Amino acid sequence: MNKTNLCLILTLITIYSSLHSQPKSDSSAEELGILFYNVENLFDTYNDTIKQDEEFLPDGLRHWSYGKYETKLQHISQVIYESGKFNPPAIIGLCEIENNSVLKDLIFKTGLSNLSYHIIHYESDDQRGIDCALLYRANQFIPLESKAIKIHYDKNDRPTRDILYTYGLYKETIPLHLFVCHFPSRYGGIMETNLKRIQAAQTLSDTINSILIDDKLSNIVVMGDFNDNPMDSSMNYLTETTKLINLANYPISINKSQGTLKHQFEWNTFDQFLISPNLTDSTKQIIACENQNILDFDFLLEDDKKYTGSKPFRTYIGYKYHKGYSDHFPIWLTLYVKE
Repeated sequence: MNKTNLCLILTLITIYSSLHSQPKSDSSAEELGILFYNVENLFDTYNDTIKQDEEFLPDGLRHWSYGKYETKLQHISQVIYESGKFNPPAIIGLCEIENNSVLKDLIFKTGLSNLSYHIIHYESDDQRGIDCALLYRANQFIPLESKAIKIHYDKNDRPTRDILYTYGLYKETIPLHLFVCHFPSRYGGIMETNLKRIQAAQTLSDTINSILIDDKLSNIVVMGDFNDNPMDSSMNYLTETTKLINLANYPISINKSQGTLKHQFEWNTFDQFLISPNLTDSTKQIIACENQNILDFDFLLEDDKKYTGSKPFRTYIGYKYHKGYSDHFPIWLTLYVKE
């Protein structure tokens, strides 16, 4: 055998071995699915006297009824089932939910009732009453600690949603740090509200770095609606100060949507997963897929007759009930766990 042929054979063997060392090709690797979804105003039909929820009451501006609420719950459960196909997500991050009651209705009064989802939720000081939450399948994930992390602004500023933190074990042995975020919106102007999102990123960064100081090999997954794109200043600050890897820089979508929400002609990717570098180390027991998936299923899309192309099929357009799902697409992250 001459030297050229030998080099070719060795190269092919190296490529073959490399391909088969990836988690996707490892038949012994188990997939852990994580879903994040901004569900667009999941409110019940009851008046909370300490929250500004008047729009979402039967006699409110949106004429929110129990029938519409029930449809909304069924839509969200459909998305959750469709996201994982035969392997429903072990962990779900949600934002824009009103309270613990709507979460209970979601997991007990829909087709999710047989999947043993449990709830982690804290009431925030958000004036509209919308919060972040975490759902987990009790036979797969065991939470050991959780808390709401407040973002402190000037006393004259409106309070925002807390960052939800959960620490627990996947399959009783693999530690995971999970953050669910919903950064301040752009309402009032992008530049005018930019500092608030940077302050939220600073709060999140401080918490993450305190974890990494204790254990630089921590498995950290951050998910949320950040109301900024991956290259905006708040997200740049977060990745630069924590060394987290933003998977929204490499999204994959089913129907080739260019983001997770759309404003007029412009697509944005506000919904993002970020992971600690340890989750990219192929020698470890748990490894993250290098992409986040934008789940722009056919039933979550509609034609955009005004601005061309397509757009998310949302619940309301202005104050008109549109019968859809959300103004955001859900996103998905796969973790591979080796035996």
